[in-house]
Amino acid sequence: MKIKEILDKFKWHPNYDISKVTVVYIDRPKGFSEIRGDEIEKAGYKFLYLKSGLMIPVHRVVEIRYDKEVVWRKGDVEKQV
Repeated sequence: MKIKEILDKFKWHPNYDISKVTVVYIDRPKGFSEIRGDEIEKAGYKFLYLKSGLMIPVHRVVEIRYDKEVVWRKGDVEKQV
């Protein structure tokens, strides 16, 4: 499942709360940074568009957590939702 599809599922499905989502991404030069799901305005196939105006390239996303549990990790086929 693609990152956009995972985030859309958490945003639109009535059984989930997007504010419980954490996205970990490569943030140059800091290393890694995290954002909450409710900071995301729109998830695209190439970028995550944040409410702050920041755009995060999807290829920099390394992990998605829901309620502190890893649901997707880059390169980890077993962990993909």
